[in-house]
Amino acid sequence: MTDLMPAHGENNLENSADKNTDKSTDKSTDGKTTVYLVRHGTTEWNQQLRYQGRADNPLDDVGERQGSLLVNYFADIDVDLGVTSPLKRAKKTLEYCLAGRKHPVPVLVDPSVIEFDFGDADGMTREQMQQVYPEFYRMYVLNEDRGHSAAPGGESLEQVYCRMRDGILRIVREHRGSTIVIASHGTAIQTFLNFASGIPWQEMKRFLLYNVSVSCVEIDAEENPHIVFIGDRSHIPEELAFCYANRKK
Repeated sequence: MTDLMPAHGENNLENSADKNTDKSTDKSTDGKTTVYLVRHGTTEWNQQLRYQGRADNPLDDVGERQGSLLVNYFADIDVDLGVTSPLKRAKKTLEYCLAGRKHPVPVLVDPSVIEFDFGDADGMTREQMQQVYPEFYRMYVLNEDRGHSAAPGGESLEQVYCRMRDGILRIVREHRGSTIVIASHGTAIQTFLNFASGIPWQEMKRFLLYNVSVSCVEIDAEENPHIVFIGDRSHIPEELAFCYANRKK
């Protein structure tokens, strides 16, 4: 699993390591809420290296196989609530997360955890984006000024950061002391991890998150987030491991 990461002061944000980390948590008696953030499995657009925002693409065959790995991952975690983005790929991923439960788990479909809206750039490859929207490519894809980037005809990263922060804290406030699994998306999860790491939106960094990787954040009674681990992919065999940022055509 990944290194334990402090809430502040982590400089090597783009790297993840596989180290043994206990993913189980005790039920809180002091208002602490545990949030697992799960990136969805792959789709055809992921495999084609296309940027994928609000397009409602389902999991592909690889994504389904990746998703099935989450059944065992969460089998021994006492989950109280499932939350998913409205998009098909996230909904199906959450189904896998909860499939091993002995008892039904309530599920919320919440638009606050939907993916970054790429607007007119949705579906473009890296090369197409560089040619058509060079400034957005420089700021977002090359990560030169991610916090101030805004998709043409879509959202800004500031909007996503605030949406994810406010949405997840609202969900936590309404389910304080619970263990919550949220199925969401790469960029969306990254923005919340920036917030949980104490990084303001203006200075947002990139975290490398593999599909069906799991991150964990504990949020105390005062709504202060504390990162437990980021991007755990210990459950993913090499043949199913996929991370867009590490792929080239």
